[in-house]
Amino acid sequence: MALNKTKTYELKSVAVIGAGAVGSFYGAKLQSYGLKVQYQSKTSASALKRKKLKIKSIWGDFSLKAQCFESTNEMTPADLILVSSKVLPEIDLSKNIKPLLHKNSVIMLMQNGINEEEKLAKKIKNNSILGALAFTCIHRIKPHIINHLDYGLIRIGAVRKKDAKTAEYIAEIFNKAGIKADSYFPLRQIRWQKLLWNVPFNALSVALGSVDTKKMTSNADALSLVKQMMKEVQAIARADKIKIPDSDIAAMIARTNKMAPYKTSMLLDFENKNPMEIETILGEPLKIARAKNVNAPVMQTIYHLLKTLEDKK
Repeated sequence: MALNKTKTYELKSVAVIGAGAVGSFYGAKLQSYGLKVQYQSKTSASALKRKKLKIKSIWGDFSLKAQCFESTNEMTPADLILVSSKVLPEIDLSKNIKPLLHKNSVIMLMQNGINEEEKLAKKIKNNSILGALAFTCIHRIKPHIINHLDYGLIRIGAVRKKDAKTAEYIAEIFNKAGIKADSYFPLRQIRWQKLLWNVPFNALSVALGSVDTKKMTSNADALSLVKQMMKEVQAIARADKIKIPDSDIAAMIARTNKMAPYKTSMLLDFENKNPMEIETILGEPLKIARAKNVNAPVMQTIYHLLKTLEDKK
């Protein structure tokens, strides 16, 4: 199916793959709205069989009983497959998705990086594939406790124009569930806008010695590195035919400075000795830069530094 507003369709079920902080939060919001939601998480499955999923949020606290499984093979097909797992080379995403597919399932990747939807579309050809970007501050306190600290907007986009209406429909469902959401075409525009934040703040939070966002925006030298990396992202995006205005850089730094001190997902992974999303956040944009003859010396240096730090773990 490509969802179409002229057709009668009601989204009733959701499967969340990789239900960490982000997936659990948005899945719980959809479940509290009345949708049937299943969660997949090796980390949380055991705890959620015994305890309720608790959400601490600036939008209001709540808790609910969650169906959580270690593997998607234990789950039933769903209308919307929301993927919020880490983008790591060892994860075969299509293998995890296939047990959840029916002919009308919509797949939505709520992940970091760029080009993941295009890669998946080569393996799964008959279902609508969307991308979603969460502009939010969320972390997991315990396997069953999620803390939503700030923001929360979801931007949903389609790679293919024929799926743009599907993105609009899913955004409407999210808004009805109390999740701020909009839709955008093309998806690549919002992917680069998210990388504008992810590249400097995720990478430098580790490279500068375990620092939070406030330390990066309040220190002149750290902030200089942030701006240099943002400029490099802007240049790569421009070569990829995506325009990011200078005003976006200034606005993003200003918003980050106003946030409560926040540890990035990459920093949390590093501190917990988990694999970091180095390739999808830095490696993939650098591949695009090389292909389009764009110099990105700061990004390249930080990339190699992070790879060295990960090898030491």
